[in-house]
Amino acid sequence: MKMSIKSLIAIVLTTLTISTAAVASDVTVLSEVKNFNKINVSGNVEVILVQSNEEKVQVYNDYYKNNALVQSKNGVLNISSYEKERLTVVVTFKNIEKLTASDNAIVNSYNALSALGLEVNLKHQAVANLNLNTINLNTQVTGTSNLILEGSTLSHQANIFNVASVNLNKFTADNTSFATKNTRVAKTNNDGEFNNLGK
Repeated sequence: MKMSIKSLIAIVLTTLTISTAAVASDVTVLSEVKNFNKINVSGNVEVILVQSNEEKVQVYNDYYKNNALVQSKNGVLNISSYEKERLTVVVTFKNIEKLTASDNAIVNSYNALSALGLEVNLKHQAVANLNLNTINLNTQVTGTSNLILEGSTLSHQANIFNVASVNLNKFTADNTSFATKNTRVAKTNNDGEFNNLGK
């Protein structure tokens, strides 16, 4: 049986529409979440950071059934979920001044994030992989958390405690200072790798 080109196109377009609708049904857009420059992530959550000229929060994995919290108050965006299935959230923002991640949260930057001054705090088993372009950067990494940086800054104040790890292989700073009680590392060499100085 022969099928006309118009019929074939109609079938393809219908299939694409159904597929797009199926994907969109798993995304909750929280349009009321705005006016924040600090982000606090905790629990079993993966956050993808996107810097843009707009503010938008998209929550995946059937947000309303996962007992998750995504709320903005006094300039702070709080994201948390303690369900077995990891909650994925895409946060699109204009400016960022502070990022905190705790428990087993994961934070990744989709594009290079620019800021005059940025504070990054990682606790417990949190992991952050960030591409940054800042003037002043302050990082505090504790527990067994892991911070991976790429990009550049003029000034970097690094605070490393417990057995946390920091990777600066792809990150450059004009001035760097370290404060640490980490038993494994205390400073970086010229290649951006930490030297093991012992206790």
